[in-house]
Amino acid sequence: MPQYTLSFKPAVGLYGRHDPSAALFEDGQLRFAIEEERLTRRKHATATFPSRSIEACLEFRGLDLSDVDEVVLPYDPTLRSNILGYHLRDSIRIGGAIQKLNNLSNAVRKELVARYFPKAEVTDRLAEIGTPVPPVSLRSHHACHAASAFHPSTFDEAAVFTIDAKGEYDSTVVWHGTPDGLERVRTYDHPNSLGLFYAVVTEFLGYRMFNGEGKVMGLAPYGNENPAIESALRSVIDTGVDYDVTGLTGRWGTDYGVERLEELFGRSAKAEPTDFDQWEKDLAHTAQALLEETVADLVDAYCRRIGTGRVGLSGGVALNCKLNKRVMELPSVDDVFVQPASNDAGLALGAGWIDRDPTDVEPMETAYWGPEYDVDAVEERIETNKLAYARPDDLERTVAEALASGAIVGWFQGRLEFGPRALGNRSILASPRSEASRDRVNRSVKHREEWRPFAPSMVEEAADDYLVDATAAPFMIRSFDVEPEKRDEIPAALHPADGTTRPQTVSADANPRYHRLLREFEELTGTPVLLNTSFNDHGEPIVTEPIEAIKDFFGTGLDLLVIEDLVVAKFESTLGSGRRSDDGATDRTTVDRREGDASADGRAAIRSAIADRAP
Repeated sequence: MPQYTLSFKPAVGLYGRHDPSAALFEDGQLRFAIEEERLTRRKHATATFPSRSIEACLEFRGLDLSDVDEVVLPYDPTLRSNILGYHLRDSIRIGGAIQKLNNLSNAVRKELVARYFPKAEVTDRLAEIGTPVPPVSLRSHHACHAASAFHPSTFDEAAVFTIDAKGEYDSTVVWHGTPDGLERVRTYDHPNSLGLFYAVVTEFLGYRMFNGEGKVMGLAPYGNENPAIESALRSVIDTGVDYDVTGLTGRWGTDYGVERLEELFGRSAKAEPTDFDQWEKDLAHTAQALLEETVADLVDAYCRRIGTGRVGLSGGVALNCKLNKRVMELPSVDDVFVQPASNDAGLALGAGWIDRDPTDVEPMETAYWGPEYDVDAVEERIETNKLAYARPDDLERTVAEALASGAIVGWFQGRLEFGPRALGNRSILASPRSEASRDRVNRSVKHREEWRPFAPSMVEEAADDYLVDATAAPFMIRSFDVEPEKRDEIPAALHPADGTTRPQTVSADANPRYHRLLREFEELTGTPVLLNTSFNDHGEPIVTEPIEAIKDFFGTGLDLLVIEDLVVAKFESTLGSGRRSDDGATDRTTVDRREGDASADGRAAIRSAIADRAP
């Protein structure tokens, strides 16, 4: 009988507040993983127990909860007592006497629950899914981040760095990874938190903590060095290997730090993240530079101290691809593995691996761990809803011709990606060959700020032609400079301010159909690259089910929707040869042609219908 481990990250009570997820391991190997936001349709699924994710894991193998041998949680609330003094002091810093007393009472109650009943809320919620509840184990938050960055890497030894806002008591931890496991080398206790430092700047600029940090990273290259801003920030924080940012992060949350920045700069925080002036861009630039400086010093120092050039990165801060580029370029660093789901959702992966011998864990070569959908069932649903569609013989060629003609395509294939990046299974695709393409995706499809950059997917074999110091980058978690002679070829997939890019390199083994699409696009245009962004509208999670893809298709400026083998259009004329008779019945002759020799006609019709959209 297989042994099943269910690991999940709750986002309730003592277990954090954002990005819940669940993963199923069979005989120690990852088999399924999904983020709760993809099922609730609420971005980050804050304050949510991952019931739907757990049920999806069980459904994948047809299990009841009682069939699971062990549940592992990537939090150990008993460790909160390591900074008990901080929690108690923080509870009485604001308010009058009565509020202070209430805050202190709540803090003491939470600490008692953490010490004596750390599993109670989770076991109660699991009992609602099924009984008996399997044994529940607790593992350290940062240790699970570390396992997610070391165990599925190809490294025998590595310096591992886990950096986020807060675990149970720690905010940054240095680890030494060996075949025997992970050894904690240095701990930076909360509230000395680089994640919280960046979150404070994020909130000051009008975005929200745990959601807008990536946008601030994208804004940073539009800024310039600003000695006044840098001097002001350095007056309240220290950077480097012995960093101290508590001048801005001394209390939990961002309110304290935002107020300090308002005092420091003599200007109010932005209410909304719109119309950034140059000073605000300079602030983003400076915050990014100070973060990079600190983490680079940290990595360099401990790589030398541990005696290895291999680096593992995880924790929410490791989603910062500009920072990862800085780490990759350090002379002391030979190779880097960044966990593609470095945020708290990825804790479910680390929790499932942490008790395994690292040498027994398969290298992480894919992020396609979610559900997939039967194409015949999808086609039946499309027929029921009387949507115009075709099933061309040569799907990749058909779609490549549409893309080459300027179409923006929703691309829905296979298993859902786990982690924040769309990697060719739930993607919006466009030609990277003109800036107008980027602008139309931002304006008409994603409905977001037009300064926001997009990233490319490229065939792995072409990486050396396009990227400076190219390496395989299958997860869109690293940033690269682009070879000067290639920049004008793919302007829509570069950051407009600094010309860098955050690529996905696609191999034929990892994603055969997506690789074929890229090759077909190359045959038509000479460019084996596509603009690739996540399949969702602004503020939504990435689509999970076909019905969500169809909704976004009709609610945005997408020109075509591809679901598995099917090409869906908004108007029958887009598809050329007829789809249904006037009374709505399916024309059998049309179906036969569609499944036979009609692909060339369909491609010609698609080209004709979208020609006026070509950038």
